[in-house]
Amino acid sequence: MKNLKYIFFAVITSTILSCADNSSEPELILSNESLAGNYDVTVLDSDIETSTVVANVSVVVANASLVGDTFQVDVVINADGTFTAGGQYRVVSTITPVGTPAITESEIIIFEPSSGSYTLDSTENTITFMSQDAGLLEGTFNVIVFNETTFTLNQQIEETMGDLTVKANVNLSLERK
Repeated sequence: MKNLKYIFFAVITSTILSCADNSSEPELILSNESLAGNYDVTVLDSDIETSTVVANVSVVVANASLVGDTFQVDVVINADGTFTAGGQYRVVSTITPVGTPAITESEIIIFEPSSGSYTLDSTENTITFMSQDAGLLEGTFNVIVFNETTFTLNQQIEETMGDLTVKANVNLSLERK
């Protein structure tokens, strides 16, 4: 019976150890140097909720989703903390005001190459893009995935415009050329 316990222990131990990550890829540290490169945009989507306050209660008045596709956008990120982005893509937007049917539209977005600077915070795993044009890359994003081929970002935005509060969740994915 004692030998059976040792065999059982050995099988469980070897099973646990064999499930460990045997990846030989070195970990890519988020830095200006490792981030520098030419990228294509592969994903751009956003969920937006618009609400107002009625009798001290927040009430949603509309939801929207924006999904980009057909990307012809070039993003160049430089090791010196600068970037450029320009091109075009199509965005399909679906807006659903409360109590009415959804409205779906598509539009081609064309933007001239813009430039700006960025700062990384590897402790918080964020990147902040600053641009005069307030284009595709603007504001602080959380870095979700960063490896040799993919750079995936998420941004949470909340703005108040008069009586309306707009909350947006933006996902952006870039693929290294």
